[in-house]
Amino acid sequence: MREDKFRLSELETLIPSIYEDKVLGKIPEDVCVNLLEKYRTEQRELSEKVESFEAKINSAKQDENDVDEFIKRLKKYTNVQELTREMCLELIEYITVDEYAADRPRDIHIYYKLLDKPLSDKRRLDVKKNEETA
Repeated sequence: MREDKFRLSELETLIPSIYEDKVLGKIPEDVCVNLLEKYRTEQRELSEKVESFEAKINSAKQDENDVDEFIKRLKKYTNVQELTREMCLELIEYITVDEYAADRPRDIHIYYKLLDKPLSDKRRLDVKKNEETA
């Protein structure tokens, strides 16, 4: 990524210099146009690549911070004997219970704060949509 950022800064210098060289008559117009297209395409691709990589890094850092915060919260409750309302509010985002079926037990799914994706609409739970994005 460092090389990509360095190349982007080079392109920031090269693109104006191409215009200057064209104006000064150092290079023909068709060469100038070709170089500009090439540089701009490369600049666009590198910018997208750097932005994508930075977004991944930021997401990983956020995930790490969220896990650290969750562990910090959990440490408060290491020796508890009973689940309390306070613990649930601090640790659990939401819980789903599968539909009743006489031939099998229900599955219970617990989604934890900071570890699982929060609900987009807290008034309506669309489990299939949430599980597909998780």
